[in-house]
Amino acid sequence: MSQVEIVTGVSLSSLTSSVPQQLGVNWHQGHQRTQILILIQRHHRQKFEAHAATLPLKHPCWSLFYRPRKEVDEILGHGLDPKTASFMFLDVALEDLGRWVGPLSKDDWLREELIITPSNDADNYDSTKWTMFRDPWLEQIEVLPLHTAPLEIVAKAWLTIPTATNATSHVPSTSTVNSGPISEVEVTTDSAFAGKLADLTHSFGAGDAGEPAVASALVIPTTTAPAAPPTPAFVMPSGPISIPNFSVETIPEAEPEPQPVEASPTQDLTPTIVGAPIVQPTPVEEKTVIVESNEPVTEEQNSLKQEDDEGIEIHTELIDIIQLLKVGGLETEQILESPAFVEVSERATAAGLDVWTILIENAS
Repeated sequence: MSQVEIVTGVSLSSLTSSVPQQLGVNWHQGHQRTQILILIQRHHRQKFEAHAATLPLKHPCWSLFYRPRKEVDEILGHGLDPKTASFMFLDVALEDLGRWVGPLSKDDWLREELIITPSNDADNYDSTKWTMFRDPWLEQIEVLPLHTAPLEIVAKAWLTIPTATNATSHVPSTSTVNSGPISEVEVTTDSAFAGKLADLTHSFGAGDAGEPAVASALVIPTTTAPAAPPTPAFVMPSGPISIPNFSVETIPEAEPEPQPVEASPTQDLTPTIVGAPIVQPTPVEEKTVIVESNEPVTEEQNSLKQEDDEGIEIHTELIDIIQLLKVGGLETEQILESPAFVEVSERATAAGLDVWTILIENAS
């Protein structure tokens, strides 16, 4: 259960600075966050507005929707009809990312990279590469021209605050991008979101999701009891791993000394500045004609066959290590940081496998 507040006249950047101040001690200092783009069908927008409230998130998240107007023709030129899509910009903690996008990956949503660049008549801003999750029913797009930088888009935002950290109601301060009065806070009701996830064309959101709690503009601060010490994280050895035998009691090994934690692969999801893309005509695909031949198989063909066999083997090994770490009690974020997973994932990536999708399908 979470509290959902609808805040008007804000941007992702203004919320990044105002939400931690409003939550105060209830904001977990130092946790990492990222921003991604969710490209959904236009008529499914309402079903995503309060979806975060149905998830067991540990940190607040916020999202806003953008509707292109001046740049419609340019977006059409890049292969997507913006009238059929809704652009949802999401700011979420890395720890909660797997919970948010897991249902999408299970429903065959596509994880892609997208370059957001200034449209023709826009004020100049840096082009950035974003991670995007796209509804498979929508057209693919690689370059998205926008009139405003994505972090500076001013619109209505959906702020989701987990009840564990909910002590005060978020009220936007006057130091927002608008010079006018304080932004209006709209309060959601139980009936506003009841059943909105029930009729999706995909299975996303069709589970036993709880309804969001009703947000109140006047919330009396309460004293939150100190949380119990967290259970020590399950640590996997960096050497060879064998499947444990649960039928035989084993003597626990001494806990190894803490090692520096390498950067999690999910950090690559954060938008990064890139050079402005050069638009080139789409090449015409040539049909390949396969001619049967009785000639003997060459060494090159044997090499390709061996590479295919190796890809199948590394795919199986990757799934095995994910399931092993999951049995060991690790969450998705902990699996990503496990040295055993990192080693296998690097070889799987070199073999051309989509490690992220395989992880979401087997760890969630």
